[in-house]
Amino acid sequence: MKQTPVVNRSVTMEDVARKAGVSRALVSLVMRESPKVSPAKRTAVLETAAALGYSPNRLASRLASHRTKTLGVLFLDLHNSVFADIYDGISEGIAGSGNQVMVAVGSADPRTELEAVRSFVDLRVDGVILAGYTGSSAELAAALRGTPAVVITRQLEADGVDSVLTDDFRSGALAVEHLHRLGHRRIAHVDISDWLPYTARREGYLHAMEQFGLEPMLVHSDMTERGGREVMEKFLASGATLPTAIFAHNDLTAIGIMEALAAHGLSVPGDVAIVGCDNIEVAASPLIGLTSIDQHAGQLGREAAQAMLDRIAGSSGPGLTRKLDPVLVVRRSSSPGA
Repeated sequence: MKQTPVVNRSVTMEDVARKAGVSRALVSLVMRESPKVSPAKRTAVLETAAALGYSPNRLASRLASHRTKTLGVLFLDLHNSVFADIYDGISEGIAGSGNQVMVAVGSADPRTELEAVRSFVDLRVDGVILAGYTGSSAELAAALRGTPAVVITRQLEADGVDSVLTDDFRSGALAVEHLHRLGHRRIAHVDISDWLPYTARREGYLHAMEQFGLEPMLVHSDMTERGGREVMEKFLASGATLPTAIFAHNDLTAIGIMEALAAHGLSVPGDVAIVGCDNIEVAASPLIGLTSIDQHAGQLGREAAQAMLDRIAGSSGPGLTRKLDPVLVVRRSSSPGA
């Protein structure tokens, strides 16, 4: 017996119209939820569509309206939970707006970041949110090709690009002020690599040290727990006089430093007090008790989402900057009585 060949293709509006005995225009009205269709015909079309397995091409309809209802979100690193907190804030901020999020992960390499941005733009996202961008303003503007953008954790000067960040200069100063009040005078800062454009925490540290007449001590590391351990191991092996307190660029680095000190039988804060930055969830663990500078990661995400929605809604003009004030959260790692 001769069999009819199976055609592997998507069901179209024409198929639904033909099976339901109506016009394609009527099917289109039903799929767009137009009130101009009678209940009986709407039901007939929907039942036919369900029977045939028809699924509306939402992307095509969105492109026709010059909106994809999609936002590209680029994160520097997903190993650091501060970015997860930012993501939660973004999700809360766009809830109910009908927008979806497309996520990409960059690296501390502007070429990788720009490639991700170009991919977002090629996919016609309505806007791009970047958390931890390390490239230049000019390169970002060229990659965006007019697509609105919001940069989180850094201030950039570029048309159509808004910035949402916490005052990192103040964060560095807060850490030193806190440790100075506790009587510390040998305060080190475990900083990030020189080439990264996130220097405000270092500048705040250096400013406060100068204000108190103290000699700064800078040590560079990456932004990971492993990096913090390695820096502390090298310092201990050098035989140099230990600082009595350390301000780490972020919480992961601070935790790595604490691990290295514990491995050598040194106590925190008895031998060395530690202050981190970001106030990630694990910092509050009773097993760690890390004093940290709260960057309000969730709020940064919510503020960025609102800035993006404002742009998409038609807000024009130069880029705006929203800056939050950091808050010191004192725990056991810097104060025995905390």
